[in-house]
Amino acid sequence: MNKNQHRFFLLFFALVTGLFAEAQMAQPTFTVKQPSFKRDSFFITKFGAKADGITLNTAAINNAITTANQRGGGVVVIPAGLWLTGPVVLKSNVNLHLQKSALLQFTDDFTQYPLIEANWEGLPQMRNQSPISATNATNIAITGSGIIDGNGDAWRMVKKEKLTESNWKKLVASGGVLDEKQRIWYPSESALKGSTLQNP
Repeated sequence: MNKNQHRFFLLFFALVTGLFAEAQMAQPTFTVKQPSFKRDSFFITKFGAKADGITLNTAAINNAITTANQRGGGVVVIPAGLWLTGPVVLKSNVNLHLQKSALLQFTDDFTQYPLIEANWEGLPQMRNQSPISATNATNIAITGSGIIDGNGDAWRMVKKEKLTESNWKKLVASGGVLDEKQRIWYPSESALKGSTLQNP
């Protein structure tokens, strides 16, 4: 390597190293704005919700959320108790707050979760409606010390290779449906359709 080639190599190396160091130091910073809400409280009991573990409170909870949203926002309060519900749709400027000893229990009645146009990992898909969702909403939160039970076991698909043969037979005998290859069990026809339909 002659003198000029050596100088060029050193200059090129210094330039690349400098650009790399600058790129490493210039990492973008992201700030998450803390949501803030009006102090107005909307107790779901005022909208007809009952904490008996039997009454389906979907309409009452969603009506409370819609009312809070239409009035400029506020806190939708889930008091202590067992509250059975279907899908809850959050809206802008609403804080869903679960008080201590509140249990929001999502129903295992699959008919309450219709197939809708939704997203799965950023791609449009037909999916069962999620237990909790929001679309084009800002300034939302779920707070409090209560518990949300999404009843995930009722929805979970199971692959045959994950179970022993006897457990697989018991699962299939319990109901639900199998995929066309008979290798994956789904708890319902809609759960199977929701996972196999292509983009809308």
